[in-house]
Amino acid sequence: MTPTSTGPRFGGLLLRGLLTAVFVAAAGMKFAAVPFEVAGFARFGYPLWFMYAVGAAQALGAILLWGRATVAHGALLLAVVMVGAAVSHLRAGDPVTMAVPALVLLGLTGGLAYARRGEIVPTGFRASRA
Repeated sequence: MTPTSTGPRFGGLLLRGLLTAVFVAAAGMKFAAVPFEVAGFARFGYPLWFMYAVGAAQALGAILLWGRATVAHGALLLAVVMVGAAVSHLRAGDPVTMAVPALVLLGLTGGLAYARRGEIVPTGFRASRA
């Protein structure tokens, strides 16, 4: 009988579930044009259409977190969105504490992308060295 571990599998499912909930909620607020989101994008100097594009990227990233062999792609997409969010807050002169949620989500999505990096670069792939 071989021992099995559900810890890493359960942890990964839990993380993907939490990230999905956060990003679906965030995308929904953008698609609903919640005044808080509209005001934030205007304060950052972005056009209204960009808010919808970010919402679409968040929704797509959340969907990709559940596809077979697309988890890393979704996590990378969401990480890029979080880099943009953190930079936007800092460029707008917001206190660093306003960028903390984006930075935490960046760490989680980046860690997930790293853990699933085999989906992007096959494990057997080796760059040739000259």
